[in-house]
Amino acid sequence: MSKFIVIEALDAGGSQTQTNRLAQHLIEGSYQVLQLHFPQENQPTGRFVYEKFLLVHNKPKFTRREQALIYIQDFYSQTDTIQAHLSKSAKSIVVSDRFYTSTSAYQTIGLTGRPRAAMLDWIKFLTEQEAYHLPKPDLVIFLDTPVNISLNHLKNKTKDFFENKQKLTAIRNSYLRIAQEEKWLVINSVNNRGEQRSIEDIHDEIWSHLSGVI
Repeated sequence: MSKFIVIEALDAGGSQTQTNRLAQHLIEGSYQVLQLHFPQENQPTGRFVYEKFLLVHNKPKFTRREQALIYIQDFYSQTDTIQAHLSKSAKSIVVSDRFYTSTSAYQTIGLTGRPRAAMLDWIKFLTEQEAYHLPKPDLVIFLDTPVNISLNHLKNKTKDFFENKQKLTAIRNSYLRIAQEEKWLVINSVNNRGEQRSIEDIHDEIWSHLSGVI
């Protein structure tokens, strides 16, 4: 049966690496794989995210809802492609490095109680409940990476708006709360000693959970 799998993580938390590895493994197993990455740097909708928000130092102020809409329009640009791929055969798999699941985490940072619930309800309305809605992932995996590990991976790289200790800490906390509420699969990116696990070790754990999904 066709499936849609999303991998989420902090910036430099390994989501792109694990998406690549999972797609490779699925292709080796004769699955038909559509691999995606958001924001899409090679598409107008994704470039808009980078140019108007992520990489602008003196950017204009956006409200939470405006930020969400900037990202959601990028996800919607691939809706028809995702649905067409999933309808091809029982062995059709979509693997995405982030999706609207990340918007729920990012746009609820620092919110509690009714304001948080209202924001989540609004995002779900836009992404899941409209007549023309986004495809809903069958499995969301969150790679939980400590902030110090993420920052170490970001050394000597051009950092975007969210890539500092304070913001990454808030994002991680928000991700973990959403993951618990939505019953995502959470995988630790470090071992019991706090050391970064290898790419293959993390992939093997991801693969072990897929037997009940694909």
